[in-house]
Amino acid sequence: ISVVPHLHAVSPSFLAGGDAQAAPVQSPAELWLLEGSSVTMTCQLSSGTVVHWYRQLPGEPPKRILYMYGYSPTFDDSNDRQKFQVQRNPSNSVLIIKKTTQRDTGTYYCAYWYRQGFTALDGQR
Repeated sequence: ISVVPHLHAVSPSFLAGGDAQAAPVQSPAELWLLEGSSVTMTCQLSSGTVVHWYRQLPGEPPKRILYMYGYSPTFDDSNDRQKFQVQRNPSNSVLIIKKTTQRDTGTYYCAYWYRQGFTALDGQR
């Protein structure tokens, strides 16, 4: 049985402005899973924010998967609709990766716009 290499949090948060206390909290901090299974990551945040999910593959810069304002996601690549699912409620955003493969190994970031500007970026790998 193949195992997708672990996913773990990258800290500290990268802050491009705003209050450090406004940084999103992502969980779980570390994941081990079987290839072909689904994985769920949660980002705690404030209501009324525009949420962005990014994936950074080894040796590459982060690439946005989607953003979500309200309850309707907008995918940067329409093919990602088959791979990723996102759910939102007032206090968090949940990213689900369906049918994981070795190619899904990487760092996954949650970021959001809060108030007047970009607030925080945190990651899970």
